[in-house]
Amino acid sequence: MQNALVVLEFPKITEKLASYCRTERGQKACAALSQLDKDSLKNELAFLDETMMLLARYGHFPIEVSSDLEHIVALAAKGFVLSIEDLERVANDVLTAGALSKYFAGVELSPLLIAYSKGIPTLSFLEKDIHKIIGPDLQVYDNASLALKSIRTQMDHLEKEMVHKLGFVLEENKVYLSDTTLTIKNGHYVLPVANAYKNKVKGIVQDVSSSGATTFIEPELIVEMNNKMVELKNAEREEIHRLLGILSTEVGGSADAITKLNQMIGYLDFLQAKALYADSLKAHIAHCSDNKELYIPGARHPLLDQTKVVPNDFILSEEKRIVVISGPNAGGKTVALKTLGLLVLMHEAGLAIPSLEGAEIGYIKNVYTDIGDSQSLADNLSTFSGHMSNLSGIFSHVGGNDLVLLDEVGTGTSPKEGEAIAYATIKFLLDKHCFTLVSSHFEGLKAYALSEPRIVNASMLFNAEKLLPTYKLKMGLPGESYGISVASRYGVDPKVILAAQSYLAEHEDVSIGKAIERLSELSRDEEAAKAKLALDQKALNEEKEAILKEEGSLKKREENYLSDVKSTKEKMLADAQKEIDEVLASLDKPELKMHEVIAAKKRLNDLKAKQEEVHFTGEIALGDYVENPTYGVVGKVTRISGKNIEISTADGVTFKTEKDQVRVVPAPEEKPIAMTGAYIDTMVTKGLPLEINIIGEHVDEGIADVTDYLDRCRIKGYKRVRIIHGLGSGALRSAVQTYLKKHPEFVESYETGGEYEGGGGATIVHLK
Repeated sequence: MQNALVVLEFPKITEKLASYCRTERGQKACAALSQLDKDSLKNELAFLDETMMLLARYGHFPIEVSSDLEHIVALAAKGFVLSIEDLERVANDVLTAGALSKYFAGVELSPLLIAYSKGIPTLSFLEKDIHKIIGPDLQVYDNASLALKSIRTQMDHLEKEMVHKLGFVLEENKVYLSDTTLTIKNGHYVLPVANAYKNKVKGIVQDVSSSGATTFIEPELIVEMNNKMVELKNAEREEIHRLLGILSTEVGGSADAITKLNQMIGYLDFLQAKALYADSLKAHIAHCSDNKELYIPGARHPLLDQTKVVPNDFILSEEKRIVVISGPNAGGKTVALKTLGLLVLMHEAGLAIPSLEGAEIGYIKNVYTDIGDSQSLADNLSTFSGHMSNLSGIFSHVGGNDLVLLDEVGTGTSPKEGEAIAYATIKFLLDKHCFTLVSSHFEGLKAYALSEPRIVNASMLFNAEKLLPTYKLKMGLPGESYGISVASRYGVDPKVILAAQSYLAEHEDVSIGKAIERLSELSRDEEAAKAKLALDQKALNEEKEAILKEEGSLKKREENYLSDVKSTKEKMLADAQKEIDEVLASLDKPELKMHEVIAAKKRLNDLKAKQEEVHFTGEIALGDYVENPTYGVVGKVTRISGKNIEISTADGVTFKTEKDQVRVVPAPEEKPIAMTGAYIDTMVTKGLPLEINIIGEHVDEGIADVTDYLDRCRIKGYKRVRIIHGLGSGALRSAVQTYLKKHPEFVESYETGGEYEGGGGATIVHLK
């Protein structure tokens, strides 16, 4: 029986995932990725969901590098002395833990990860102890201990003394030397003496060159000093070993905490890798459905070029458990099978899947496959025998919560027997209640799917005109093989093509062929209708969006208008109060005359009358022009509701007030331009909006409409209007602005729409 993970290329997924990891434990977690149980799967996907949100909002986790510390920590716990490199790896994890704790301290709305981060052990004391002894260059500091400092001081002094004395020795023996450079052999300073003069220099032979031409002699004068240097280096090594032993004991004493910390860093790195991989695929997390269903819209094979792969929808349920996919060779049937299988495996391993949002996947216990060439020379199996061996294994293990993927079931033997085996296989799997996708060219299997309500026909669509596959899966429709058409496209002799067509016409099951052909026609009609509906819906949505933006713009202008009116009114009241204060102050004068008292009283009465609210009477009807003297607003009545009315000003601002606060005034005079009377009357009497929408029109048609609209606006006396042309290719926008440039006689200026006025999809025009 095939290994579904290998057949569906799941190891390539784990390999790609591991490339996003920065830690050894994260990479190992990717390599060990496998199917999770129900509860673990839901928990893992919840963690992944929070991680994807966190990375988008706060950036990557502060994880640079982390080694797997399990082995070295175990050695330390047993009393082994760790190397400088291993101790530095431990300190690096402690520093990473501190950075992670700081990162999560500023995180919100991620309860799972926040709770997880609180469990990160704090071992800052250990990092400080390690870095008191080990420097950034992975060397032990001189000040790591008093003993080490003393040893290295002695070594430094001794080395300077030796170099000084060697200068004299070199000068005395330079005629015997093959090189005047000081050399160290076996830890001793030596002179490189030409072999012919080796007896001329007193000292101990430490080494001979590989050519035999040079003998390295330790001069007698510094033998004792060299021996002292060797003793000091041994003492240095022992002291460093002692210091590393102390640190290793500390590590061993915190073994459990360090191991936990190392594991937690690795898991966070693993989560981050899954989130980054999901982002690269534009993947989404599928919902773990409690129902028996597989609904994956816009599924894409993750190992194919994501800019070119054709997305497909997969829909299976308890009522529709088996899908029979038919269609041309090389049309994408096998890729469709592998896509569904691989996405199910990814989901159940806790990964996001490359599909649209809203996928629903019921728990799948096992995935079984029979895909590709099952021939095995080692087992002496033919292709057909290999397929039958796979099927036998599947039949022995398959259950109701499994997914079975069968590619070209029944091939490799005679067509009649193969079709019979395919039919029997499908019937067996129906009784097992599992989900199944099977690809096939057998007409009998397509007919069986049409008659069995639990089976759905599907086809890989084919462009019959270009004789090319589209790789698009169409559910509910059996497909044609197009074998003869493809053969013709690839240059097969026309005589052979004609003979094949003649044979097919004589032996084909006409009823099935006609049914498939009719279903294909109906499907094409349906797709065309869907496409038109989508375009219409898009146009409606764009129009709705434009209207909403315009409403927002008008609302903002109304608020600004009312704010200005309020400011004016407050200023008027302040001025009046000032006048009153001046009158009252004048009454306090002791030398006040009677005529001054009378004048002051008159000023108070005038101010009182000025501030008293004015109420108007009289009938008001829709369409009347009215004035609100308090606010200085003049407009047309557009709505009446009881005592309240709504008026619209000439510049498009809507204003609400009460009936008794306004009075009827004559309609403002129109500003006519040279046009025929009948045409002017028609335009004046009709309502005219403050904008025109020409989205979707051809350039000539759009400019004609804009010309007509602006003429009408000039008649109405409008000063500011909006032309909505959309973004599109930019042709309409360019044409509109070119037209406006050519008519400075009535266009004062124009600019691109603001944030709430359509942006680059609209042009604001100021008329003279």
